[in-house]
Amino acid sequence: MAFWKRNEPLQVGSRFYEIDPSTGKIDRDKEPARLSTAFERNPFMRELPVDLRAVFQEKDQGRISSRERPRQTELRGQEGGTDIHIILRGCVAERTQVGGATTLRILGAGAVLGCMEFFDEKMATPTAVCLSDTWTISVPMDRMRALADTEPALMKAIGISVTDRIEATERIYNRHDLKAVQRLAGLFGHLVMHCAVPGKKYDFRLEGPSQSDLADALRLSIASVESAMKILREADIVISGYRSYEFPSLRRLLEASEMAFPPESLAGALVKF
Repeated sequence: MAFWKRNEPLQVGSRFYEIDPSTGKIDRDKEPARLSTAFERNPFMRELPVDLRAVFQEKDQGRISSRERPRQTELRGQEGGTDIHIILRGCVAERTQVGGATTLRILGAGAVLGCMEFFDEKMATPTAVCLSDTWTISVPMDRMRALADTEPALMKAIGISVTDRIEATERIYNRHDLKAVQRLAGLFGHLVMHCAVPGKKYDFRLEGPSQSDLADALRLSIASVESAMKILREADIVISGYRSYEFPSLRRLLEASEMAFPPESLAGALVKF
């Protein structure tokens, strides 16, 4: 999932908001754009030309569909099938079996479930389960491959999605030399950029992942995640509830991660070391 660009509206639930880089807060003076613009603003969809984007918006003889699914719906796997899913809104846990081990990635708006198998037909289909109410565009794998054969822009966009996955793995998940609190803050910061919903008290809230999900994603023990969560709570960086996390200051959350964000990204504009 690509980082949101500097001066680009951030998706929060069903709206796109301008973020004030001087405060890290939603700019309340500007009217947010509605989610109907997701087809233009979604990090994956915006890589496509307008005419190709329209193909994904139109009914395709029942083959391409846009649907909202409730929490705990299996999108891919034994029950969910092998369709590619472009996430427009929501939070999804994807588990991939690698030998005797399982990796977990938590994905949100802009992610393409199935982008790796698109290029590797022998790769087993990971399971993907909605951690929150999720809206996706679903495309059969054979239909996506047929489209990509005649649409170089689509092939490029899928390639970018794979590259983003690899970069996120290195930047977010493989920071094993850092403390658990830094790694957890980094994952939270990443997820806020792709899965945020409006908070009850503050601008940004994350819903869906359990502490067990966070531990699996970071390859940490639950005890380590609980300890890191306690530090973030005591610093007033995270307010946690049952499968929910609210963030009083997006800037302080990003700073706590001690990550080097791309300067052209929204996160890079908010963090100054």
